[in-house]
Amino acid sequence: MSMSPSITLRQAGASDWSAVQALLQAHQLPTAGAREHLSTYVLAVSNGEVVGCAGAEVYGDVALLRSVAVAPGLQRRGLGRALVGTLIEEARRREIRALYLLTVTAPDYFRRHGFQRITAAQVPQALKASAEFQGACPASAVPMALALREATPAQPPRELPVAVIGAGPVGLAAAARLIERGIEPLVFEAGAQVGAHLLDYGHVRLFSPWRYDVDPAMAAQLAPTGWSAPPDDEVPLAREVVERVLQPYAALPAVARALHLNTRVTAISREGFDKVKSAGREAAPFLIRAQRGGQPLEFRARAVIDASGTWSQPNPLGASGLPALGERELGDAVFYGIPDVLGRDRARYAGRRTLVVGAGHSAANALLALAELAEAEPATRFVWAVRSPNLARVFGGGAADALPARGALGSALQGLRDSRRMEFVSGLRIAALRREPDGLVVEGTGADGRPLVLEGIDQVVCATGQRPDLGLVGELRLKLDPWLESTEALGPLIDPNLHSCGTVRPHGHRELAHPEPGFYTLGVKSYGRAPTFLMATGFEQARSVAAAIAGDLEAADRVELDLPETGVCSAGPDFADAGASGCCGGPAQATSTESAQSAACCALDAQKKADGEAGCGCGEPAPAATAPAQPAACCGTPVRAEIKVATRCCG
Repeated sequence: MSMSPSITLRQAGASDWSAVQALLQAHQLPTAGAREHLSTYVLAVSNGEVVGCAGAEVYGDVALLRSVAVAPGLQRRGLGRALVGTLIEEARRREIRALYLLTVTAPDYFRRHGFQRITAAQVPQALKASAEFQGACPASAVPMALALREATPAQPPRELPVAVIGAGPVGLAAAARLIERGIEPLVFEAGAQVGAHLLDYGHVRLFSPWRYDVDPAMAAQLAPTGWSAPPDDEVPLAREVVERVLQPYAALPAVARALHLNTRVTAISREGFDKVKSAGREAAPFLIRAQRGGQPLEFRARAVIDASGTWSQPNPLGASGLPALGERELGDAVFYGIPDVLGRDRARYAGRRTLVVGAGHSAANALLALAELAEAEPATRFVWAVRSPNLARVFGGGAADALPARGALGSALQGLRDSRRMEFVSGLRIAALRREPDGLVVEGTGADGRPLVLEGIDQVVCATGQRPDLGLVGELRLKLDPWLESTEALGPLIDPNLHSCGTVRPHGHRELAHPEPGFYTLGVKSYGRAPTFLMATGFEQARSVAAAIAGDLEAADRVELDLPETGVCSAGPDFADAGASGCCGGPAQATSTESAQSAACCALDAQKKADGEAGCGCGEPAPAATAPAQPAACCGTPVRAEIKVATRCCG
């Protein structure tokens, strides 16, 4: 039957959520994750009422079809066929390679649309991170797929180089992997030398020992020069990574001729194509605008790997995400990042009162250095201010952390706080700064919402994290997580609102790609505003993406990474202050809500490992741990609940 002429189709908007939610609930369809992807939903509307919906979750060049529902009484009138058909056509227009779905009772229905049954192993890793695959659908759901683009699309000329933005560890690892495959790289670095961001905090000792800090391809290309790998188990300073690995690698002839130092990329587009134009876009070379010595430059490339990092884009002091009032005007008193308190910047802090703002590892390094300075310079005082009263993320898992240096840092910071050798202000949300004769005045609100003022501050260390610079990619078609500005597929796995783990399951080119063919975001920038990233993760990203650019999808899809466990993760935003009892960091106390969440995290980790999957980053669970009745998330992975869904399509 044909669709009634009184019914029209349109794209969903934010205000449609309540109607879509009601429609899904009426059909017992899962709602988890739907609201976040509402912009890619199509609605059937009759007299202003939403009577049908179908949605898609887009992950790079693949998408998940879900939420196909038609109001009771209007079924068998062609609405479902029209909704699904519209989404398929839209996916083709957006150059989606394949559509996937999960269905319990309707494989025959979707087979009429061209979908074919597949195995779970054939589902792209990016889709497995979605709410649908993480527990919203029952185990009996059947995965199906529809190929939309069988032929290899036209590509820019293969004789063009691949541009790599950023000559830090991950950027140079990407260059190494390209060279390994006979592809010419073109590496841009805004700094005067490679590893400029690492050198900015070169005095800081890293978490990871050398075994995780040297990319295998870089090591293999350095070996014939007589270069010796550092000892696996030693933990280097940040500058030592530059001096012992990055600089020798950059001096290799194949790298040196590809490297453009003091060259800042300012914009990337497609040659002859603005963001709107589609036809023939994928065959056009990338156009890269840059500045060197005040002179504009232009380059062409067949693909672009953005590994420019986030260190040069610090978050402000203002709790709103905007600079606090007066912050820019008082910039001479604010240091962003990790100052060299015991070296280069000693005179700036010795004998003064310093406010350190932040609840991450950068703040921890600054505070511990100030404590050491205060031992030598007794007039030195310091205040630690955090926005959240929960400090599990920075205190970490202690001895349970598989990276001892990270665990030791958190334990030392907790000891410093408990020693009362510094002032500690919990729940401070900064709104303004001003200078008075007796020093800076910091104004804000406390955890109780009442005004809170700190006076007599000489210096401020802003260690509130970083954010990606998205200005240079304004003319490209990107798909970013709306909260974190990370690559979209990674967002649910690393959202600090949901969990505190420092690692994410291994991932590759499919999760790092965008709707713009040939453009990839790697390294810490792929995590957007998320706070924790391990160098080894970036090396694996580089290996996968280089393989994909070379056309070796078998290697690109393969996982070749074994990450160290964090020793701490959480089941939600309200996890406890971690002392000896963070998640898997010690024995759980069964009487507390936080410990129940911790136990659930550990129980899930153990179950996943028993099933042959990667764990979530926890150690051994406490013997008496039992999971809570409600689903809990650990490292972005919801605990599966038994959900009975009487529906045709989980998707």
